Amino acid sequence: MSFPRSALARCAVLAVLGIFAAAFPQIAMAQSNPLVGTWKLLPEKSTGTPRYQSMTLTFSDPTVMNVEGVDAQGKPVKGSFTAVTDGKPHPITGIPGFDAGTWSRYNDANTTYSYLRGKSIVALGTRTISPDGKTLTFNEKLYDTNGKQTGTSMMVFDNPNVKVATVVPKPAAAPAPRGPTADEAAGEAAWQKGDADATIAAFTRALDKKEPGANPHYDYVMRGVAYAKKEQYEQASADFDQALMLKPDDVDARFRRGGTRFQLRQYPGVIEDMTEVVKADPMNATAYYMRGRSYYMVDQNMNSAEDTAKACSLNKQFCMP
Repeated sequence: MSFPRSALARCAVLAVLGIFAAAFPQIAMAQSNPLVGTWKLLPEKSTGTPRYQSMTLTFSDPTVMNVEGVDAQGKPVKGSFTAVTDGKPHPITGIPGFDAGTWSRYNDANTTYSYLRGKSIVALGTRTISPDGKTLTFNEKLYDTNGKQTGTSMMVFDNPNVKVATVVPKPAAAPAPRGPTADEAAGEAAWQKGDADATIAAFTRALDKKEPGANPHYDYVMRGVAYAKKEQYEQASADFDQALMLKPDDVDARFRRGGTRFQLRQYPGVIEDMTEVVKADPMNATAYYMRGRSYYMVDQNMNSAEDTAKACSLNKQFCMP
């Protein structure tokens, strides 16, 4: 491969900076995901500020949610939107009061989310699937467009197609997270506004306080992303290290760390991280691209050529001119 080493580095730096400016690739979830199916609202088990009289949720896959029902004022509600757990705003149509939403994955059972109206967060919540896969619970804090909390809501949904008696018993699960703490919510809001400094400050407070309901893994990831946005890659990489100590199987955090390691010219570390990423997500063109460039920088030209060709086959923007 005769492509100049300095040009390769510049090309890869541009690619990685683009990665940090946008969302990181979403790792595909198994089709057996317990979220897929139809869920019916149980008004008798739901509490707090009522939002709906009736509601049916249908997930055609873990990221596509169809909503149909009647709101608290008796008006019909019908919409469909994509709930990708990448922390980025995605449009919401057909749901009164919301025009976008963001979702971030805690673990297999728990996802945090926010609903937006314009640039204002009007709801923060946690979505939890019960260990038996039969109950889906949304715990929310509701806000006006000035940021003042106006109420809380807990909506409980049942999947009538799940027969609890046939489910293999599982060990008792730890209590579900209570949802984002005030500092985590502030960090999420700051990130939505593009304020990396405020994001770092908020998630640092969350990590220092160690409050019940906080999720240190999420806090380290979000602070690491904010550091990366400021091009403070040493700090970003250290935060992704901490996140992976808490959750070694988090492919998303490993991908992010691989990107920061490339910026720091830690090429063996990039190869290590991106190898794990492509094992979990063999269609991740960016991971192949960065690993290929890293192989080249450590004089493993055959591996570099293979990865570069693979990246090109998956995404033409990575093809050499």
